Amino acid sequence: KRINMLSMKIINGYHELENPTKDTILDRIMNNKTYQNDMERAADVTTLLIAGHDTTAYSIAWILKEIAKHPAIQQSLRTSLASCSTDEFDKLPLLRYIVKEGMRLHPVASGGPVRVLGRNIKTSHGYLLPQGSIIFMPLILVLRDPNVYDNPDSFIPSRWENPTKEMNDSFLPFSAGKQNCVGQSLANVEILNIVPRVLADYELELIDEGITEFFLTLKPRFVMVKARK
Repeated sequence: KRINMLSMKIINGYHELENPTKDTILDRIMNNKTYQNDMERAADVTTLLIAGHDTTAYSIAWILKEIAKHPAIQQSLRTSLASCSTDEFDKLPLLRYIVKEGMRLHPVASGGPVRVLGRNIKTSHGYLLPQGSIIFMPLILVLRDPNVYDNPDSFIPSRWENPTKEMNDSFLPFSAGKQNCVGQSLANVEILNIVPRVLADYELELIDEGITEFFLTLKPRFVMVKARK
């Protein structure tokens, strides 16, 4: 309810602007004639707030924690960032390996997608899943499958230098198919811009690992990281 109220506040704020910035996500939503009213627009604003901001913030927190926890990897990344311009940050292979590994190890949507089966399905082990059954696939189990990943519980960004087909196929932090995460593109842009900018300016030291909490999303709590120039 509070998130919906925030979405309506954002929309009402847009209406009050004399000259709103053109071609932003909000501008496109507000000027899309497909919506019948502001309540429908608010529903998509809420989706983007949850899918592209809250979950992304937790992903960034997990990634920064792992970087702080592994000084050698951090130093390699900071050296790479120092050797190129800010416009090239998001194209650095090491950065992308680190981000991908952080999202594999700590998938924020770790509970996975939930679906209702439209037909009977027989598994490779001979089990029958009847039509109408509600199924879910915990992504954290898929992303830490020891049959796919060596040392699956360890943070090893270099594993993505030459990934196997099985690794690529099972990398599903945003789910897959037509109903995958609507905020996927926005989340990737945010992560690949925020993480390098933090590391370009600051050296991180992990003071307290905190705890892991799961309620709708997988999140770190009480983590303490010291940043210094």
